[in-house]
This record gives sequence, structure tokens and C-alpha cells, in this order.
Amino acid sequence: MITDGEALKAWAVRANAQPSGRVVLDLEADSLHCYRERLCLIQYADEQGEEIIDPLAIKEMQPFKNWLPGAQVWMHGADYDMELLLKTFGSLPSLILDTQVAAQLLGYEQFGLTALVEQFYGIVLSKKNQKANWAIRPIPAEMQEYAQGDVAYMLKLADRLVRQLREKKRYEWFLESCRYNMKRARQRHRDKQRWEDWRIKGCGKLERRGLAALRALYNWRSAEAARLDCPPFHVCHNEALLRWSVQLESFGTAMPLSYWSGPRCARFRRAVRNFQLLDEEEYPIIRKSSSIHYANYNETQLEHWMQRRDALAQDLGIEPSLLATRGQLECLAAGARKAADLMNWQRNLLLGETPLPRHAR
Repeated sequence: MITDGEALKAWAVRANAQPSGRVVLDLEADSLHCYRERLCLIQYADEQGEEIIDPLAIKEMQPFKNWLPGAQVWMHGADYDMELLLKTFGSLPSLILDTQVAAQLLGYEQFGLTALVEQFYGIVLSKKNQKANWAIRPIPAEMQEYAQGDVAYMLKLADRLVRQLREKKRYEWFLESCRYNMKRARQRHRDKQRWEDWRIKGCGKLERRGLAALRALYNWRSAEAARLDCPPFHVCHNEALLRWSVQLESFGTAMPLSYWSGPRCARFRRAVRNFQLLDEEEYPIIRKSSSIHYANYNETQLEHWMQRRDALAQDLGIEPSLLATRGQLECLAAGARKAADLMNWQRNLLLGETPLPRHAR
């Protein structure tokens, strides 16, 4: 465990000396246990072994922050970790090579880290501490062992996956997919900074009155979660917020959940009442999402694109959604190829701009 600034500086010297793309990162947070999530552990591995960095114990994380933007690292299923890095340090590595993406492009049906390590090495990684509270200090020995296991086999696993990707002529697909995922992560982070937190997935169906209800209930839930220092979903899920907002939009009622305490029910009813007292000019303005959806696509064209995608995916032995999502196919069916935001390898296959390599089959 690296728990002080001097040890972190020594780690930085070691990390900076590693060849590009020969290090591994994984992160642990406490998002399942508190209101404001924190980065609690950074697991690192290279050819010399594993290290665990404790950002809760180290006051000055500048050596890590300086190293991060220039590093090329391996991670597994990096979407959440990228969000956490951007939130905590404001930057990402120069390239994140994701073993989960590699496994998906190779057609593995079980592409979780535990499944891949067991399949390749016959080693069963424990899942016992997946949902543990990583803010606990001192960290129990079994949790440290679990944290190390998440990075201990990654470089060997990465080497095997890269060999297979090259054999199938899919390595360039992999690199482009990793860069695309990083671009999307940065865009999501910028969108979150510009977009009010309460505009959750599914709120696009609401009119201004429904949005006002959602905003009031979201803020109420945040206050409840902060009161108890727990994740907001422990109070209620987003689905409940949307359901109540729809009811209130049509001048219906919103009933508290049956298992809530009396004081919580009272605070909920107060939030609903305060919403109902709003004047219409106080309602939120409807904003268009940055994502593009085409409702007026041609059904025949959509069916054509879906059949083509599915046939190609079957030939390649991969999930169809890796080639294109339904939303992207709707863009193609509407004649909006640019809006589909396809990667080059997806475009080349779907649009037939280059033949399918024999070894990619």
C-alpha cells in the first residue's frame, strides 16, 4: 500500500520508466455507500508487480496527476473508471486499452474479467468484495487481495487478446474503438457539467410541468440522501421519480412509498406541495439533447440495415450492437450517415466501402 507522498513519488519514477502500454490501472470508489462518491483506491500493475495507491491517505496526489495524461494503460470495462478519473483529476491517460473491448471484438460471450481469467488461466477470482465499502480504513487484508487480483493478470491477458486480434486482423478496430470510447467519455463529462443533474434518462418525454415536478423531486431526493450520507438510489430509484413526474404533469397525485418513515413522507409531500405552488413561468425550459434521434426513418431501409448488420455480425462472430446500435441504424435509414457517428471500421463494413478481410471472418 502506497500511503504517503514520498512513496508516491518513488512510484512515479517507476511508472514513468515503464514502456508505453505496459501498465495496468483499476479504480475502486465508495459510490454504493455514501452520498458523495470518492476515489478510494488506485490499483496499478506493471511487469514488476502490483501496487495499491491510497488517495484517501495521501494529501498530495500531484505525482499521479502528472503521470496520468501521458500514460498508455490497460483497463477492463473502463467506462465508469474514465468518469471517475475525469471527475477526480480532470484528465484521462493518453490511451486506455480496454481488455473488455478486445474480448467483445473477438466474439467472447463471457467478457468479464473474472470469466476471462478463469477461461485462460483456470484461476477463479473472488467476487466477494465487488460491492465492498472501499473507504474503510484500515483496509482488510482480503479486500487488498481482491484489489490486487483485479490487475495481477491483466498484462498477460492483454498479450493473449492482442495476439488474437492481430490474427483476425481486428487490432486496428480495437484501437479505434478504445479511442472512440475515450471521446465519448469526455463528451459525457462535458455534458454533465453543462446539463442540470436532475435531467435524468427518460425525462425527454416530459413537458415543462413534468420537468418542474422532476426537478423538485430530484432535489428532495438529493437532500434526503445527503441527510443520511447514502447513495440517492437508497432513497428511491430514477424510475420512481419519472413515474411521479408523469403523474404530477397531468395534475394527478404522487404517493410516498409504503416503507418510508413518517418524517420522510412529510418531507416528500412538502416537496410536492412546493412544486404545485410554482407559477408556469418558473417551470424549466425544454432543451434538446445533444444526441440525435431520427423518428422519420424509412422502415424498409431500417429493416435493410438491420439485416445487413446482423448478417455481418454473424459472419464475424460478434454481437450485432458492436457493429451499430439501433439508433445508428435509424440514422442510416433516414439518410443521415454523418449523424450515425460510426467508426471507420464500422462504416467500412456496413457501407461496403472496403471488402471484409478474409482473416477477419
